[in-house]
Amino acid sequence: MKILVVDDNASLARGLKTFLESEGHQAELAHTVRQGLAQLSAHNFDLLITDLRLPDGEGLQIMEKARDGSSEPMPEVILMTAFGSVESAVKAMQLGASDYLTKPVSLEEFSFRIKKIEQFRQLGSQKTRLERQCETLAAAAGFNQALEDMAGDSPEINEVKQMIRRVAAYPTTVLITGETGVGKEVAAKAVHNLSQRLHAPFVRVNCASIPETLFESELFGHEKGAFTDARQRRIGSFEAADGGTVFLDEVGEVPLNLQAKLLRVLQEKEITRLGSSKPVAVDVRIIAATNRKLDAMVAAGRFREDLLYRLSVVNIHLPPLRQRIGDLPILCQTLLKKIGEDLGRPLLSLSPVALQFLQKQDWPGNIRQLKNALERAVVMSESKQLEPVDFLISLPAAAKDVQASEPAVSDIPGGAGLNDALESLEKKMILSALAESGGVKSRAAEILKIPRTQLLYRMKKLGIGDD
Repeated sequence: MKILVVDDNASLARGLKTFLESEGHQAELAHTVRQGLAQLSAHNFDLLITDLRLPDGEGLQIMEKARDGSSEPMPEVILMTAFGSVESAVKAMQLGASDYLTKPVSLEEFSFRIKKIEQFRQLGSQKTRLERQCETLAAAAGFNQALEDMAGDSPEINEVKQMIRRVAAYPTTVLITGETGVGKEVAAKAVHNLSQRLHAPFVRVNCASIPETLFESELFGHEKGAFTDARQRRIGSFEAADGGTVFLDEVGEVPLNLQAKLLRVLQEKEITRLGSSKPVAVDVRIIAATNRKLDAMVAAGRFREDLLYRLSVVNIHLPPLRQRIGDLPILCQTLLKKIGEDLGRPLLSLSPVALQFLQKQDWPGNIRQLKNALERAVVMSESKQLEPVDFLISLPAAAKDVQASEPAVSDIPGGAGLNDALESLEKKMILSALAESGGVKSRAAEILKIPRTQLLYRMKKLGIGDD
């Protein structure tokens, strides 16, 4: 292999060069960030070995250059440092380091690590073929199908989709963050469905709903007799997902005393059932999700820092609905179609006024709240088109907005006649009564002191509904 060694310790660098050449490799030296960058610009290397601390900067700068895709194939990277830390290790891994070693490192250890990298490089063509097969498989399954539930075309959601496409092909651990109801499970399923694990299990674990006493058994399983009620062996979520994906929803709720065991699974790729001393190897990809600020929980001592680093190799943040409100029309269309199919009702549409009304809401519960509001409106509506009044019960806080949106008599342009004024006032009174009654038309008719049939007639006449 052709190797670039970057270290400001000249004697150490020369010793490494001599050793590497004795192993049959070709080695070049650099002692600063500037020299290392110049070498990378001038030559292609199979492997970069760089110190973290250099006189004019950090080895991470050279690593970024090595992994920016300007050379093909990209060189592997071994980072060396006498200042080992979790943070720098994680950053190195995220940038694409193949290995991370703390000085002093023996020549035997170097030889072992380099041989592993050499074997990996020799399998490069095979890796390329597998990646292409993966891409073909993903295409066959259909990107659109996998991302079908992530409706929208805003820059915010398109960025999320692009990240999902990029990360799906690799076994990297993913942390999905965002407010409640933004669709974190949908994103996790998309990552799974676009990966080579498509046909393997996708196992969701709701960490917030598992009692602490049952958490270990739920994740790792137990042997018969492990505890009082353990009448037979039980396979945990990780074994059930072998070959596939484990989705740890609300991972911030994992009890602190069990986080170390979860970390061990990530590191060792094996679990141990309760009541057993025999480890069981598991091949799973872990995707975690949370609406909590895990860095704040780390600072408060309620979440392990090393576990956070392991989980967040790649972070996908889902924006709240209020930040992508331009996606609401297509979201409503997609959700109404699915709701109609699930309920066996013909597809309903939103009136332009209803759409405007929904776009004005804050949606603190995000897409989950939107879906629930649409489903209730579909169930309760007696028409083929949904109007603002159909959402007053599910969105009671917005009733005032409905009423405020209607013009008062004093707001009618001077050119309007008495009939226009009366019609506007009548519409306002009907909407007000509907808001007060929670959308119950018979009750609204009582408030207005008119028969229900007359109310329905006036609503149809005024375009409030087409009953």
